[in-house]
Amino acid sequence: MKINTKTHRQLKIQSAVFYLLMIGLVILLAQLSLKTNSQMDWTSSQRHSLSETTTAFLKQLDKPITIQAFVSSNSEYKPVLTTLLNRYKKHQPTLTIHYIDPDFSPEIVRELNIQQQGEMVVSLGNQQKRVFDLSEQSLTNALISVSREQDKWLVFIEGHGERRPDHQANFNLSTWTSTLKQKGFKTKTLNLVEHQQIPRNTAAVIIASSEKPWLPGEIAILKDYLDTGGNLLWLTEPSDSPPLVSLAEYLGLDMIPGTVIDPNAAALGIPDPHFALVTDYANHPIGQATSSVTLFPKAVAIEPRNGQSPWQYQALLSTPTNVWSDIVPSLKAQFQEGRDTAGPLNLGYLLTSSPSGKDKQQRIVVIGDGDFLSNSFIGNAANLELGLAVVNWLTEDDNLIVIPAKTTVDKQLELDKMAALFIGLGFLVVVPSTLLIIGLSLWWYRRKQ
Repeated sequence: MKINTKTHRQLKIQSAVFYLLMIGLVILLAQLSLKTNSQMDWTSSQRHSLSETTTAFLKQLDKPITIQAFVSSNSEYKPVLTTLLNRYKKHQPTLTIHYIDPDFSPEIVRELNIQQQGEMVVSLGNQQKRVFDLSEQSLTNALISVSREQDKWLVFIEGHGERRPDHQANFNLSTWTSTLKQKGFKTKTLNLVEHQQIPRNTAAVIIASSEKPWLPGEIAILKDYLDTGGNLLWLTEPSDSPPLVSLAEYLGLDMIPGTVIDPNAAALGIPDPHFALVTDYANHPIGQATSSVTLFPKAVAIEPRNGQSPWQYQALLSTPTNVWSDIVPSLKAQFQEGRDTAGPLNLGYLLTSSPSGKDKQQRIVVIGDGDFLSNSFIGNAANLELGLAVVNWLTEDDNLIVIPAKTTVDKQLELDKMAALFIGLGFLVVVPSTLLIIGLSLWWYRRKQ
């Protein structure tokens, strides 16, 4: 194409207009970025975003909580801490966050006994909770803890071979109890022989797999507590001689003879059919908070008795139809008509009532297994989620039971040596060489033209 003076002038004008439009677009995008705060997290585990657990809690939070973050301006923890707290502030603008430089505020540091860079103090009124590590889990637990209106005491009955809440043995419940404490609950053990009354400030009584029969006086103390509207979590086990028959009668429940056998366990690589798997939960906040399968080793099935009862019953944990309760359980168990009880079976029930003179609902949970909360098995599947949701519902923390406790882990791409070599050569040699060849070809073609 022949270029004359007019054409040359037009090309200059087009070039100037193009650059003006480009500059205008850049300015517009810059202004838009300053006025909007939009973020996208494309990581597989959403590692740069708050979990659903935390965001659900923050949406429900309606209390004026203050977070004091102690970090120096030149500390390596400052950007990490700021990023973490900004995520919380984004989902709950009512949070008050103060950044305090320990070097310039020694009085506050001494008053609060601050021990390290990045330490946070979460406060609501007279309640305070310290956070020492910059993790979402620790900060969310602190927020939940201070947001409770009053102390929630969980009383574990002892004296009959129950699982201990503070012992580390596989049979016991220290992992579950430790998590409950992180959520702000307080726990204590109580021997009804030594104490003739259950404390009035008890949020819920927990009977964790009694092995020995209770004395009549102990049963009477427990019934008095229940008669006044007390809440109860009862974990029971398969037994030829159940130690709490009178409690089952009081609640209008029967334990189906035998141990639950689940042939579906083999599909998940569990060779022992005594491990019952549950994926069918009640249409209830506890069920909604339990995200996946739960595992119950050596469970007993439960059913309510026929006839009138002051309790309203709701099945919480239901098994598939091919599960049964076997009177003579073994590793090669076979269902026998007339002897065993066919499924579907229920491993847990929710009981509610409205005691006269009380302005709150009485809540009881009965589950035919205690192993699922033991140190050995609480880390399996959604066992911990279920255990937390049950306690939150019992203690009437209904705003928290929809928050499952879950952790996500980033997936890693693992390549063998040949694949890594192929990708490396591709990006370091093949792609640059291809672009160079294309560029040289275009240059040669235009030169010939």
